[in-house]
Amino acid sequence: MSDIKEKLGELVSLLGEDAVETEPEVTAAHIVDGMTPGAVVFPKNTDQVSKAVRFAHQAHLAVVPWGSGSKMTMGNPPERLDLVVNTTRMNHMIDVDTANMTITVEAGVKFRDIQARLATEEDRCYLPLKDLVTEADEVICSERSHSGSFLPLDPAFAEKATIGGIIAANSSGPRQLLYRLPRDTILGVRMVAPNGDVLGSGGKTVKNVSGYDISKLMVGSLGTLGILCEMTFKLLPLPERMDTLLLPFDAFSGAAALAERVFETGLLPAAVEIMNSGACERLAVKGITDQGEAGYMAAVALEGFEQAVDRMTSEIRAMAEAEGARSHMVLSEERHRSFWLAVSDLGAPTDGEESALIGAKLNYPISEWKKIVNALEDICSRSGPAYAFQVRTGNGICMLYLTANASDPAVVDRAVESLGALLDRCREVEGNLVVQNAPAEMKPRLKMWGEAAPHFVVMKRIKDRMDPTRIMSPGRFVGGL
Repeated sequence: MSDIKEKLGELVSLLGEDAVETEPEVTAAHIVDGMTPGAVVFPKNTDQVSKAVRFAHQAHLAVVPWGSGSKMTMGNPPERLDLVVNTTRMNHMIDVDTANMTITVEAGVKFRDIQARLATEEDRCYLPLKDLVTEADEVICSERSHSGSFLPLDPAFAEKATIGGIIAANSSGPRQLLYRLPRDTILGVRMVAPNGDVLGSGGKTVKNVSGYDISKLMVGSLGTLGILCEMTFKLLPLPERMDTLLLPFDAFSGAAALAERVFETGLLPAAVEIMNSGACERLAVKGITDQGEAGYMAAVALEGFEQAVDRMTSEIRAMAEAEGARSHMVLSEERHRSFWLAVSDLGAPTDGEESALIGAKLNYPISEWKKIVNALEDICSRSGPAYAFQVRTGNGICMLYLTANASDPAVVDRAVESLGALLDRCREVEGNLVVQNAPAEMKPRLKMWGEAAPHFVVMKRIKDRMDPTRIMSPGRFVGGL
């Protein structure tokens, strides 16, 4: 950090005084796992990011990118931290092309702002043909209530997160069941490499990359291979109807049986989640819903044409009644959106919650999901810390949240023991467990990225090749990359 203070004048001359902050209140707001940067850079465009990173490369200063900060609890503590590059001033939507169903945005644009802009963009006006070659005189537009489009991602902390952070963290949510993952949506990127060079890959059309697809490589790289500056995505039309069906159950077996019956049909829900009472309580605190004394809740997101949503609602309700659901509740439109936004925030502390919240993502073969959940409940109920979970039944993912008093060594020990036992259980079925957020003082005792996979050697070679001086988020990624 002393190096950056000595060279601060050079950095200011490169970027301008308004782009470089060293005030204690600013640097304190950008602490990463207890480490305070010497300066925070607020670039306005890709060129300024390039200059800042080139400066850091030449001065051998460690750089960590920062968007809204919602994903900064991920990963190992950095080996060192000199400079934070905050992208929030890079907040322009460069190209909103709903005619071709693509959008290009800068990294600092908030996800919620992208969705709000796209929802107002009409993309289904056209000139009909009187015959095979002659256009009619008048333009025909859709009469649907939802006539815009949307970016088909479902990230955690959707109201706060920036699009650059979402892609860098490979953040996805329950509705990936229908809309898939960030790598399936991204078409191209413009990024700054660790040496300061500006690189581009992909564009506005599908299958537009010959050779290695750098845009896919950057998804989930967590700032270790460079800084994302611009991204192009493909869009989808807004669903005609959006409902959520909430179904409380007394036992996990009933909710699990419902999920399995849904997947045996030809129905296409956007999400099928099962939450325990702990997760329901967290939602109730956020003012979303209260399922009373039910031990578990199945939440089914239904998005699509109105007739399709009506059919799915009717059929799934009948299945739920047959499996012992206590009741049902339908959330439509705005309440549907509010519910899934609250679900995306389950990993955030609730108001007044003073205990540390530890979040982990368990992954495993889909066929093992019930066995993993049963193991989770057995281990966590015996260990002591309060816990909540939401299992993405069709995705092979379970999100676990442990509430532990970080000042109580016994509670911390039990939390660490529980996560270790769950990692072992996931590894038995060739899965893994990734700790997504934990107090900095606990991280040295946790395997934040679980067990490194056999392809770690390839990841290490890519990191060594692209960032030989190890200035980009050093140590934060898998295996200390």
